[in-house]
Amino acid sequence: MHPRASLAAALASLVALAGCGGGGTTASKYPEVRIEVTDRGFEPDRASVPRGQPVTLVITRRTDQTCAKDVVIPALNVTKDLPLNRPVQIDVPGGIADSLSYQCGMDMLGGVIVAK
Repeated sequence: MHPRASLAAALASLVALAGCGGGGTTASKYPEVRIEVTDRGFEPDRASVPRGQPVTLVITRRTDQTCAKDVVIPALNVTKDLPLNRPVQIDVPGGIADSLSYQCGMDMLGGVIVAK
């Protein structure tokens, strides 16, 4: 194989592998609740999970048109930046006993995860 063809094949393989990482996140070890930030805020703004079961929140900001550029989860003492189009994982290994509220840093947009 020609050296340039080998280099091109190697680069193509690296690009393909980089694309398989789900936006730069690692696989979560718990069931996921996927939340997107859109022009309407957090969607869905209400989700339910089994009571007490570990869960991973995966939040992806899809717009730059809201104040939700970060997420605050007071009960977990967590604040995370939400880079545009990059999933952010937040593990809740102890699960949710009742409900877990979250909001943007300005407390204008938010939602809740309810345990059932």
